[in-house]
Amino acid sequence: MSSDAIERAELKSSDGTRALPCQFNPSTVKLTKSSTWTAHPARGAAKGPKPQFVGTGPEVLAVTLLFDSFDTLGDQTWPKTWQVQEAIEQLFTWTCATPGSIQKLTPQPPTVTFSWGSGINFTGILMQVNAEYTMFSPGGSPLRATADISLQKTPDDPAPTNPSSGGISGRRSALLGDCESLATIAYAEYGDPSLWRAIASANEIEDPARVPVGTRLLVPPQPQAVRLKSGEGERDARG
Repeated sequence: MSSDAIERAELKSSDGTRALPCQFNPSTVKLTKSSTWTAHPARGAAKGPKPQFVGTGPEVLAVTLLFDSFDTLGDQTWPKTWQVQEAIEQLFTWTCATPGSIQKLTPQPPTVTFSWGSGINFTGILMQVNAEYTMFSPGGSPLRATADISLQKTPDDPAPTNPSSGGISGRRSALLGDCESLATIAYAEYGDPSLWRAIASANEIEDPARVPVGTRLLVPPQPQAVRLKSGEGERDARG
């Protein structure tokens, strides 16, 4: 079979940068999804407590990519414009907020799509990149590298609604994780990253870029968040 007939897997970003084709198609692609259950111990109960369903976790794709410019110097199927180090740096860049989102005061990384022919098409946020350079030129330039990446799927279902139009009973909270921002939490909770201002207002945050990882954030109900976006309803959100 001609090398031209090989269907290459590739990574493409929503920020408009050029696609990154996989120099070598991965041998395995791992997909994981979890659900969360909780059980409250009952004092004096004869049996263990019955677990209660809390929620469904995000779908995650994990894959290992290999980049090599030593053994494939004559390979014309991988664009010569991509160097090993450049490919790794592009993956790292996709974990950071885009310049356009920073200018709009909604800092968030782009979404990245991993596609492989007509089989796999997975769009998510690049949550982690672990790269290892394994070969170098006499001048110190990386000639070979592996990269373990994980993509967390972005929700494609309708934005969640809250039966409460305000007040304490409708409150939710979210934990700010690594590589997350107020905008990513707003997208996950409301389906609208621009509502990050509502979360900032409800938590009296003046600088959204300086919120420590691990901070527990109050997430107001969506109708209230829409009002907070325009500066209304701050008193209700803070109680």
